[in-house]
Amino acid sequence: MKLTGLKLSEPLKAPCVSGITEMAPLSRPVFVSDLHLSGRNKKTVLGFLWFLKTQAKNYDELFLLGDIFEYWIGDDASSPAEPLARALRKYASLGKRVYLMQGNRDFLIGEDFARHCGAELVADGTVVECSGKRILLSHGDKWCTLDDEYQEFRRQMHDEAFQLMALRMTVEERIDFAKKARAQSKKTKTERSREMMDVVYDEVACEVFAKNCAHVIHGHTHRPAHYVYDNFTRTVIPDWDLDDKNRPRKGWVEINSAGEPQVVLSEHFF
Repeated sequence: MKLTGLKLSEPLKAPCVSGITEMAPLSRPVFVSDLHLSGRNKKTVLGFLWFLKTQAKNYDELFLLGDIFEYWIGDDASSPAEPLARALRKYASLGKRVYLMQGNRDFLIGEDFARHCGAELVADGTVVECSGKRILLSHGDKWCTLDDEYQEFRRQMHDEAFQLMALRMTVEERIDFAKKARAQSKKTKTERSREMMDVVYDEVACEVFAKNCAHVIHGHTHRPAHYVYDNFTRTVIPDWDLDDKNRPRKGWVEINSAGEPQVVLSEHFF
């Protein structure tokens, strides 16, 4: 299948310098990440479309905090994601606010695709307000600083000049590059410990305190949990995989009646 998609806006803008950093206070938000959608996990795709039609209607703002897709080579190759874009536009038409953030897999998502979904692109590290509390939002991979090799790779992938160069490549060239990068990632992942692939408390706390936040919500680690520290809480969003026969899973984070982030793990398939 030949990948097609949106015509990129001119002048070309690197995704790493795109995205809003401020927004109106939130009412009833829900936070989702790490769907890793692709043509290979059809049950997960169907499950998330089901979520948009049913559970998401209980909220006023939907945040997709990265790794929504298993990979993303540019908004101009977005045709496989059209069913999701269509579902998000329909959800937004109900008066809901939709926000997209890039992850480590889909760091090339840009403002063009976000607009196409009826959404706004949000920069990593944005602070939002809900129930009178400031909440720091991130995909989370920038805080996994024990993995020097990954952080060096991340710096390269988030370099503005690199992203502009990549988006000027042909789609076929980008696909080839992505396949090689993914193969290398799989090879080195087996050499990393669980500790190396988790966030470092000091890194998180530094940004939380600098931005005067009470809570932080992130994804990436696939370890859903709610951590309570002396001066802030950290809530990790569940990953989704309904195609895993041994451990099908999905979940999200919401703000409970006490104004605190809370992990919701759903047992229903969809």
